[in-house]
Amino acid sequence: MSELFVEFICEEIPARMQKGAIAHMKQFLLNSLSENGLLDTSSMCETKFAIGPRHMAVSLSSVIKQQQDKVIEKRGPKIDAPNQAIEGFCKSNDISFEQLIQKPTDKGEFYFAEIEEKGKRTETIIPGIIHELVSEFPWPKSQRWGTSKVNWVRPLHYINVVLDGKILQGSMDLGGDMIIDFTNMGFGHSFYHKDSFEISGFDAYVSRMRELDVLVDVEERRSVILDKANKIAEHKGLRLRSDEILLEEVCGLVECPNVLCGEIDPKFMSLPDEVLATSMRVHQKYFVLEETSGKIAPFFLIITNRKPNKQKDALIKKGNERVLRARLSDALFFWEVDQTQTLKAYREKLSSIMFHKGLGQLSQKVDRMEGLAALIATYIPECSSFDASQAASFSKSDLVTGMVSEFPELQGIMGSYYAITQSIPLSQALAIRDHYLPKGIEDKLPETAEGIAVSMADKIDTLVGFFGLDIKPTGSKDPFALRRAALAILRMIDERSISIPLDKIFEKAANLYSFKKCDDELALFITERLKVKLRDEGISHDIVSAAIIDGEIENLHRQIEKVKAIDKMLNTPLGIKLLEGYKRAANLVLAETKQEKVKVQQAKSFLELVHDAGVDKNLLKLPAERELFQALAALPDEIGETQNLISQTIERFSFLNEPITAFFETVKVNDDDSEMRGNRLNLLSLVCKKIELIADFKKIER
Repeated sequence: MSELFVEFICEEIPARMQKGAIAHMKQFLLNSLSENGLLDTSSMCETKFAIGPRHMAVSLSSVIKQQQDKVIEKRGPKIDAPNQAIEGFCKSNDISFEQLIQKPTDKGEFYFAEIEEKGKRTETIIPGIIHELVSEFPWPKSQRWGTSKVNWVRPLHYINVVLDGKILQGSMDLGGDMIIDFTNMGFGHSFYHKDSFEISGFDAYVSRMRELDVLVDVEERRSVILDKANKIAEHKGLRLRSDEILLEEVCGLVECPNVLCGEIDPKFMSLPDEVLATSMRVHQKYFVLEETSGKIAPFFLIITNRKPNKQKDALIKKGNERVLRARLSDALFFWEVDQTQTLKAYREKLSSIMFHKGLGQLSQKVDRMEGLAALIATYIPECSSFDASQAASFSKSDLVTGMVSEFPELQGIMGSYYAITQSIPLSQALAIRDHYLPKGIEDKLPETAEGIAVSMADKIDTLVGFFGLDIKPTGSKDPFALRRAALAILRMIDERSISIPLDKIFEKAANLYSFKKCDDELALFITERLKVKLRDEGISHDIVSAAIIDGEIENLHRQIEKVKAIDKMLNTPLGIKLLEGYKRAANLVLAETKQEKVKVQQAKSFLELVHDAGVDKNLLKLPAERELFQALAALPDEIGETQNLISQTIERFSFLNEPITAFFETVKVNDDDSEMRGNRLNLLSLVCKKIELIADFKKIER
């Protein structure tokens, strides 16, 4: 068995694309080798990979040197076909008539030829695999260069293909007279090493690249950066502020990481923490150092792509300090100038900014948010409608400030700071700060009840508006992040236990837009996103489908708690037994109804069934019949509103287990007396209807 090593060397690959690119390259090579029968199936194929700004390398073990020979069976003409057809088949497959085999098929008896196909050598197949990989690589963005007809993320310079320690002969035709021959030449850091070296295998490649000042292992780069950064922080009695997103990005920008420490001019330390951090991490990719209290310290960390050099490091440090000083000078200017006007004055300027064509100006959006926030606040415990409405009125004011124009990431945050300087109540300031939250699946929720109200108002206004214009997510396209807005609303309802009639809120939002009504598809969209959310949390699709009612958004918190309670119950022996009893009853009722042996009465509503609809108590002769009916009657008609009540009620349904079991063990449902038989079937129908108060158990697949 052999090791296959493939490396692409190109100009800088954007950091955000590296993780997906190496995953695709690894999986493509693994699948292609497997499909072509080039992997030893008796052993596990070990895959190794390396990814950096200029290098993508994958190694696969257990590669065999040649495909196995195989016999291919070809069907020829029927046995009674003309001789000319039979002879032609033999000639085209280079066999004699005596070598033909007769076999019966569903279309008659045919001649077959068994043709032995020799396996191809691995080195003849791999060039085609590489060509397909390069030609169809799914880069999010790509380009052509020179006369090349092939797209790649950045100009591709070398393709290294090494099989069993030796260069595999081949080339990649890029079109336009541009050809890249396969080589086995590795290159170290371009600043320090111009000569190439021969690649024999992955482990030796990684080791040699390290000697040539390139860390191709992304985890090794990460470890080096963190180790050096933490040592600098500890030396200064500080700590490194955790920033996984920036760390991942920087690991994709450098291949020879070194960490330097710069200083921040004391005059800028009066700026808000978020302004300092944004200036450093977002715009310059600097890491923040902080005191044990969490306050930003007057230092920052620079990640360079060079070996340590005292003289050059000093120049790099000064240059970065100069760049940051310019950034922070602008920020300080905006901080001071912005405070010369009030949030109310800034709000008036929102009339000059379009929210979206057909949905009015930002000032109109804020007006709508005021009314919505006040209404939503009435459904949130300990939430002030006045404070929520006031916060909504100022929530977008900072969009026209100089600071947010320069640092868009600070929208909401700067509004809260300016609110505090203008003596606006803290509850309103915090709501202004948090109303854009949550921005993603794992992002935190607004801290205060008023923040929740304003955040929901903002997102509901957006959803109702875009759906009113028939602008909806389609497939993978969601340019206005409507799915994210819906998920944010659902997270707030779920994680803050908010019972709110979204149908009424949506209608209020539609009225504020002067729409005749809210688009009916919005409610379906919300419940569909809820199903996705619950499935992502590990609840099986059948339970979600059984418990969530499409388009029913009057009290989603109740539905969410019901799903969780059902999921919990059905993972217990009592829950499993209840489901089995339901299935048995439902199947029997369905079978008898279809055969029309008796007329099974279908009540119009569950309450009619509870009040003896279709069931004659005088015909309940056997103890098991009466006990089952009494057990059903003892169950509540509603499953409750709070989490505890919902769970307790659903657990009480397990009390049906013993009466259902006793019924099937001692009662003959298909009694010779048609009246008795019909009554017993109606009793089983009542069992099903009562259990279906919890959810549509027919959809549960287990």
